[in-house]
Amino acid sequence: MQKIGNWNIYVGTKEEHQQAVSEGMKIVCALNRASGFVTHQSVVGWSGRGCNKDNPHYLFKQTNNAIYLNMIDGDNPAYVNDDMVNSALSFIKSSLDNNEIVFIYCSLGESRSPSIALMYLLENELIEKKNVITEFKSRYYNDYLPKRGNLEYIQNRWL
Repeated sequence: MQKIGNWNIYVGTKEEHQQAVSEGMKIVCALNRASGFVTHQSVVGWSGRGCNKDNPHYLFKQTNNAIYLNMIDGDNPAYVNDDMVNSALSFIKSSLDNNEIVFIYCSLGESRSPSIALMYLLENELIEKKNVITEFKSRYYNDYLPKRGNLEYIQNRWL
């Protein structure tokens, strides 16, 4: 679990989820499915390879303490949806505005969860856009290895 800058935002892996919950952090789950872990699939209750698009929680499910994203880590930016991202960014902002700590996690903590943290910084103009990926990686999160879909989504929306 790694803190991002001076903000109350932490990024990590699915294995660190329980620690974050026990410490009272607000949770952003950027993991659609993983056997044995808390994911969008386990919270929404779908089975198989993907959630039914007719499910009212197809993109995300929000509770008081968490938001669970049906976020797939792939090469296609179509897997990253504005409604999903906007809901996550709003959840993070609201939590931080209430002086709460936010933990964002995905499977390995390399692509989806740090991408969500970076999206928050970009959306709230907390990081300069010039060389933003290099800057984010060198100043805030060395392990950032975004998949092409996340990277293209960020470039298309903010850069």
